[in-house]
Amino acid sequence: MGIFDIFRRKKVEKIQENVIEENETGIYFHEDTFNQVEFLPRENKEYLESENEKIENFAVENFDGHGFKDIYVRDESPKTIADKKIDFEELDRILLSLGLEKVSEVYEGYGSAKWKCENTFAYIFDGAEIFVSLEDNFVHDFWVDGFRFHENDETKSKLKSILFKIGNEMDLILNDWDLTVVIDLKDESEIEKYLNEEF
Repeated sequence: MGIFDIFRRKKVEKIQENVIEENETGIYFHEDTFNQVEFLPRENKEYLESENEKIENFAVENFDGHGFKDIYVRDESPKTIADKKIDFEELDRILLSLGLEKVSEVYEGYGSAKWKCENTFAYIFDGAEIFVSLEDNFVHDFWVDGFRFHENDETKSKLKSILFKIGNEMDLILNDWDLTVVIDLKDESEIEKYLNEEF
């Protein structure tokens, strides 16, 4: 579990317990990854840099050698992704044009429990996943998982082009709360640095 995350809970429908069966067509994400690496409006860049620095300082001050003595609860960004009123059909078109596979059955959970996420879609490429949750057909949450740790250069090149396109088309940045870094998605060298684990 990420020590610094706080989750804006989505309305979900609880379904049977146990892990997803191999023959199910949906995709699962652990609740700890929800919005841990999230797309946010570019207007938040200064705020995010400041907040990331606070989190790093908090971690140093509260680490006792074995774990953390306290939990940092981060505030909502001044301008949320929902504030941008991104039309889902427009985003869907962009993501599909990038060669991502769309998955309509998305599940969330932890351990042996899982829930079906309503109005949530995933887009996948070679183990990298993009998740989008909606409210009134506008994007409400927009995050990624599995974009780091790839060794294949071709895969990294594809992921770079995906992030660069999203950053430019939607005027968004990426904030990784685990690494406490902001990635400027209009800067290809910064994206490469992120994908190559150089932060």
